[in-house]
Amino acid sequence: TQTMRIPEPEVINPTSVPSLKWGIIGPGGIAEVFVAACQKHTAQKFHAVASRTPGRAEEFAKKFEIPKTHDSYEALVADSEIDAIYIASWQVEHYEHAMLALNAGKHVLVEKPITVLPEHAKEIFALAKEKGLLAMEAMWTRYLPQSTIIRKLLASGELGKPQLFTANFSADNRHIARLWQKGGGSIIYDMGIYPIAMSQQFLGSPSKITATGTLHANGLDAESHSVFEYASGARAQVTASGIATLPTTASCSFENAVVVVAEPFFVPSGIKLRDKELYFTEEVWSDETEVRGHDGLSYQATWFAKYVSEGRVESEVHPANEVIAGIEIAAEICKQMGAEPL
Repeated sequence: TQTMRIPEPEVINPTSVPSLKWGIIGPGGIAEVFVAACQKHTAQKFHAVASRTPGRAEEFAKKFEIPKTHDSYEALVADSEIDAIYIASWQVEHYEHAMLALNAGKHVLVEKPITVLPEHAKEIFALAKEKGLLAMEAMWTRYLPQSTIIRKLLASGELGKPQLFTANFSADNRHIARLWQKGGGSIIYDMGIYPIAMSQQFLGSPSKITATGTLHANGLDAESHSVFEYASGARAQVTASGIATLPTTASCSFENAVVVVAEPFFVPSGIKLRDKELYFTEEVWSDETEVRGHDGLSYQATWFAKYVSEGRVESEVHPANEVIAGIEIAAEICKQMGAEPL
C-alpha cells in the first residue's frame, strides 16, 4: 500500500533575493541560454560581458541589451559595478578565470564541471572561503523544484535504506565539435557529470568505482558504463554516451519505495513515487510551471543571489566537498577507461 506522499517543492521567489549585477566571461552557447533564462525568470541583472573573440562581446551585449563590454577578462573583473561573474569559457580555462575573478573580489558561478582537475577545484573553493566570496558550480539540476522534493523525501527517512540507483544520459552529440576536442568537455565531464551528481544526491559519494567503455579516435571517452559501490551497501549504475540516444532517466530503489525522476531528469520534469510491486501504484508530481527545458538554468541564479545575501562561501545544497568528489569520480572513470580529456 502506498502511504508515502510527495512533498511540496521549495521554490524561491526571484524578487525575494538581491538583484546582483553580473559580468560574463565566455559568451558562447551556454551563456546565451543562461542569460536568456535569467532575463525571463529572475530579477538578476547582466551588466557587462567580455570575450577573447573580437566582436563577440559586442554582439552578445547587443542581443541581450547588456550595457557594457570589456576588451579583456582583467578589465571585466576589475569593473567596480559588478558583483558576480558567470564563467562559461572552455572547461580547461575555468580554473584560470575563476581565480582571476575571486582575486578581484567577485563571487563566481562557474559552468559545470567547475574544473577538470580536482586539485584546481579545491584551490577555487579555498580562495573563495579565504576571501569570504561565494564560489558555486553551475550544477543547475540541484536547484530545480524537483531536487527540493528529492531532498525532502530523503530527509524524511520514510524511504528506508537505499538499494540501487540507475541513471543514463545518452544522446547523439556527434555534431557538437567542442565535446570531441581535448579541453572542450568530453562526454563524461559534459554529460556524465549530471548522472554522477544525481547519484551523489541520492547516495553520497562511492567507496569503489568500476568503469568500462569506448574511446573516440582522439583518446576522449565516447561511451562509459560505471558501477559505484557505497559504504551503505547500495550500488549505482551510470551510463553516458555521446553517440547512442536513449531515454534520459534516473531512478532509485529504496527499502520502502522507488523514486523515479521523470525524463529528461536534468531539466524541470517531475517525480514519481512508487511502491515496489511489479504492477505498481504511484503518486506523481509534474512540474507545471512555465520554466521549461534549459530555462531551468534560471533557478541556480536565484539560489546564488540568496546565498550571496546570506554570506555563504559555498552552496548549501551542492557543497564544495561534493563538487570536488564529483570531479574525482569523472576523473577515475576516465582513468579506468584510458581516456584523456586534457
